[in-house]
Amino acid sequence: MAWSILALLTLLVTWMESVAAKDMNLRSDMKIHLSELDDNISLGHSHQSVLDPEGIFTVLWTPDLKKQEVVFELHVQTLGWFGFGFSSNGNMRGADIITAWVKDGQLYLQDRHGIGDTRPPLDDHADWRPLHARENDTHTVLIVARDINTCDPQDYLLTNETVRMIYAWDDQDPLDNSGPNYHGQKRGNRFALVLLPFHHATVTNDVQTWRVRQKKTLPPKKDTFYWCHIEAVPKAKTKHHYIGFDMIYGQNSRAYLHHAVAFECVSRDGSPTKEIFEKYIGHPGFECYTPNMPPDFYLCERFLINWAIGSEGELLPNHVGYPLGDLHGGTDYVLFQTHYSNIELHRDITVEWGMDIYYTDKLREQDAGNIALGHSIVFSLTVPPRTPHWIVSGHCASECTAQAIPEEGINVFMVFLHGHYLARAIRLRHFRGGKELKPLATDAYFDADFQQSRMLTEEVKLLPGDHLTVECDYDSLDRANGTYSGWASTDEMCQAFINYYPRIDLALCRSATHPSVLQDLYGSYGVTSFPKDLDLSTYVFDPQVGGGRKYQEVMNGLPWESLNKKELNEKIMYGDHAIKCQYNYGQKLEVKETITRYPKSKPYVAQEDATCNLKMHPSSKGQDLTYTLIVSPGTAGSQKQKQIVQVISGSKSSGPFILGLVFCLLLLKSL
Repeated sequence: MAWSILALLTLLVTWMESVAAKDMNLRSDMKIHLSELDDNISLGHSHQSVLDPEGIFTVLWTPDLKKQEVVFELHVQTLGWFGFGFSSNGNMRGADIITAWVKDGQLYLQDRHGIGDTRPPLDDHADWRPLHARENDTHTVLIVARDINTCDPQDYLLTNETVRMIYAWDDQDPLDNSGPNYHGQKRGNRFALVLLPFHHATVTNDVQTWRVRQKKTLPPKKDTFYWCHIEAVPKAKTKHHYIGFDMIYGQNSRAYLHHAVAFECVSRDGSPTKEIFEKYIGHPGFECYTPNMPPDFYLCERFLINWAIGSEGELLPNHVGYPLGDLHGGTDYVLFQTHYSNIELHRDITVEWGMDIYYTDKLREQDAGNIALGHSIVFSLTVPPRTPHWIVSGHCASECTAQAIPEEGINVFMVFLHGHYLARAIRLRHFRGGKELKPLATDAYFDADFQQSRMLTEEVKLLPGDHLTVECDYDSLDRANGTYSGWASTDEMCQAFINYYPRIDLALCRSATHPSVLQDLYGSYGVTSFPKDLDLSTYVFDPQVGGGRKYQEVMNGLPWESLNKKELNEKIMYGDHAIKCQYNYGQKLEVKETITRYPKSKPYVAQEDATCNLKMHPSSKGQDLTYTLIVSPGTAGSQKQKQIVQVISGSKSSGPFILGLVFCLLLLKSL
């Protein structure tokens, strides 16, 4: 009897060990029959992105912050193998990758990591969980889940910062099932914000669609081309809210369209805008920020809609909307700024695109607004040449927020970070009462080719007197001359835009390095004076600086190689800034102080992420239980009968094992 029970106990131990191995340490090279996976899985994903210009590789995904996991669904137009993963810069080194294919009714799934331009090796253990796979006459589909933080040094930690989704495929399965052969040119990467807690929701019957279209033939000699035109908001007798948009991809748009953004147009004094902008309705538009663009277009500064490469469109939270119409606190006219990119200078390229803009008369609870932050678009935003790390900052001063924000505060629900091609990282810092709070947004892997609004997982309250600072890290190693603020993609900006409610009379809250700081630092090189009528609340790019010379000429002539650029950068960063606090272009809010700088405060210290500690020591939080069973030598007559069994309560199969184990213990004690 005792031997039978001991045999049963041994089987239970063996079974539990296999379950634990399956649950806790999936093989990095898996071969699974399709019948073992869920055959009827149906998911409504919150995100979707077509990764390649031809539409061969599509990824859908849903982040679940409560479960701390993301489910990915891959649709690839191939009957061969494919690869998918994450990289901070699009390169293989440091990338987190899976390769997969379906063959003879089996899924082959491999967890790999990039070490360079070579076949990525298998991980020591797998962290991707297969949920479903299938193959038809044209496509292969794979659904997998992965923890946000796997605590595996060979994996990529998913955050709400910019990441490159990398992909590759081949028309054939691997020859020996050991792994993929070289993909050739069938590869690429696309930007994403994987943990973004929003996108598509069901559009209800009350929602109307305003469709905007554009068709433009690109000039053959310009690698970067901006086009601006004005559209009239649909007329309505009653108040409506703008609540979101989706893109329509037409001819060549995936390959040549870089971004399309929309700005609210207002008058300087709040009067009706029809007399200013109606004459531009029906006009095809003008090249942006050139002498041909009408000065009226500069009155369109209130940020409303943003689409850029990799973006998915957006729908606002259910409790907020942007008012439309002059009479309802919004605007009757919107300026669309479209950026086309033709790096290879291809000829005879015509690009078509459209945008479905959603609005409703079923009003949301709150009117939303947008405030532009960062460094003013003026000359003092200067990045020296051949400099791998240079920081520019711009402040929304406490003097401005004290004047504009009501006592009860405003609530930020979305942030958009903006820079050009030297920008490598952007941070939006938050200060209050001598203390630095958690940043509203950070992106350590910012790239100008991907600029997506970021819905916050938790809304952030801003109070009157709060101070906000935008910081941008730049790398100008490949620039022989200085880079200055301006509209062109080869110029630079350092900005953030916050979406908030309730709507207040504040459009811009920025600052710029004060001219006196530049005179102190560069006076001996020729920056000896600035015009007496210099107005930093307007756009100034290359002012006179004394001796008949202009600012950029003098700065480009500096002996940068012999200067202590780190010391210069610190003096500019922490020196005086001129405040720009405006309702709209040219409309200032009166503030008592005109100078600001970094506030004196205790720095913010991020809380330690306890995820990996819990995974390494789960019992410390009571999530897992460890049972120790010792069968004494005298019970069954042999020292080999001693067993120590650990049961992980988190396993779905541990319950029956525990009951069986207790039953065996009771029987053994009775013998």
